[in-house]
Amino acid sequence: MLQRLHRLTLPLLGGMGLWAQSPEVPPDAWERLEALGARYSAVEIRIGPVFDPARPHEDHWIGRTANALHLETREQVVAREIPFKAGDRVVAREVREAARYLRSFRFLKEASIEPVVEADGRVRAVVRTEDAWTLKVSGGASQVGGQRSFGYSIKEANLLGLGKDLTVSHERITERSTDTLLYQDRQFFGSSWTLGAQYQTLSDGRTRALEIGRPYRSLDTPWSASFNLGSTDSLASIYNLRRTAFEYPSKIDWVRMEGTWARAPRGNRVVRVGGGLDLLRIVREPFRVVDGLAMAEGPLPDPTVESKRRQGFHLTLGVYEDAFQTFRDLAGMSHTEDYNLGWEGTLRMGLYTKLLGSQAQGPFFGASLRKGWRAGPEVLLLMEGKAGGRRETGGWRDALVSSAFTAYHHGMPYLTQAANLQVDLARRPDPENLLYLGGMEGLRGYANHLLLGDRRWVLSLEERPITNLNWLGIFRVGFVVYADAGAIRRIDTGKWSRTYVDVGGGLRFGDLKSSIGRIFLVTLAYPLRREPGMESHQIVVGNVVRF
Repeated sequence: MLQRLHRLTLPLLGGMGLWAQSPEVPPDAWERLEALGARYSAVEIRIGPVFDPARPHEDHWIGRTANALHLETREQVVAREIPFKAGDRVVAREVREAARYLRSFRFLKEASIEPVVEADGRVRAVVRTEDAWTLKVSGGASQVGGQRSFGYSIKEANLLGLGKDLTVSHERITERSTDTLLYQDRQFFGSSWTLGAQYQTLSDGRTRALEIGRPYRSLDTPWSASFNLGSTDSLASIYNLRRTAFEYPSKIDWVRMEGTWARAPRGNRVVRVGGGLDLLRIVREPFRVVDGLAMAEGPLPDPTVESKRRQGFHLTLGVYEDAFQTFRDLAGMSHTEDYNLGWEGTLRMGLYTKLLGSQAQGPFFGASLRKGWRAGPEVLLLMEGKAGGRRETGGWRDALVSSAFTAYHHGMPYLTQAANLQVDLARRPDPENLLYLGGMEGLRGYANHLLLGDRRWVLSLEERPITNLNWLGIFRVGFVVYADAGAIRRIDTGKWSRTYVDVGGGLRFGDLKSSIGRIFLVTLAYPLRREPGMESHQIVVGNVVRF
């Protein structure tokens, strides 16, 4: 077998004995090794610094200082995500899943696993990771859709090199000010369990949340579990015509538990079944009218004051297909992007019942579906859909259907075209799930909360040139030119609004070293259809990338 292994692998490398030394590892190298029945001789972990001195443009005093101050990721943090060891047979899917999961950590900019064929025919797996700069002390202001915000924060995404995430922040926006303490741990006590804790004090309330879970890390993970509880109270608002129409005090308490089990995978597909409990208490105090001008074009329906307990159970059925492929320079810049071209679907059906203390009895459901397609070597298509609602006296309530379609065309090395279509429908939505049209929903040339409605569509087109301008290995410079269009079926008139259109453009900066925010945007957007009193332009600054 060893002679056959070398006879088949050496031609792949042009006569070289080590894949790690070849300019490029063959894309199907791991699959070929699996077919040959190869085994691991060792697993070697190499953690790269934030700035690599072997790259001339990163060998400077800023990089050396950053490396000296940065606490490198500890080897055991990476080792915990490697599901194989010396002596195991090579399984290509395990390698791909482990590398992809490592790339999902915010403290790593890149991660890959490469094979090295040794003299005895066994394979050494070389795990290469590149640390990100994880400490971010920031303060500043931004403006999106006419809404100004100010804040400052301290974020450490790799606390003591252990992969823990700690955030302390303050933010002031139009509606409120918020102080936040957030902690996230994806290896709780060195295990496959995760922990998330959040505490917020708001100028009009507070939020507390705790989540403990064991997620699926691979197709072979046999089961998952989650426990989530929290409480939030604040002064909530309903907007229309860029103004606050109503305000109401709201308090929501919740406890959710779920466990699912996976059948043995067949090929690259697995079925997961399970169930759980949903305990929810909502207290909404009477609404008050804030600005009558927000209802100038027609009366808004009086919001329903509702205080209820919804307590029940649900069953879950999921199908997951692993067909991931890697890309670059689509949504981000200069880093690996993982997209699944397989089907991912979940159906959740339950019943709120008085036996568990619910005030109203009736069914509820939630569903999600995702799929990607490689439409030729230069085109990637993505589809995502969600639906949910509950049945009460008088019909379905808080029924929401949302779908998004995204397309990328990367026909030239430094140019990407991107398009996104979002369509949403709501039936008798709860106040916190009302639909809006404006800057936050993708119409970048308009203010936030432009219109309120129950049907909505938004289309965005972007041209994204990328340059070779690279400032000290920290930022890469790009540009963007875009156009947005959208409309909404208004609640105040019961009719569809006119189609609003804007155009804009500006700079895209690829953040090459930081773990927080890989794209930073500075653009200027102009509305082509304006109403009286609308601003002539909007300045969009921030790191929110919708697609």
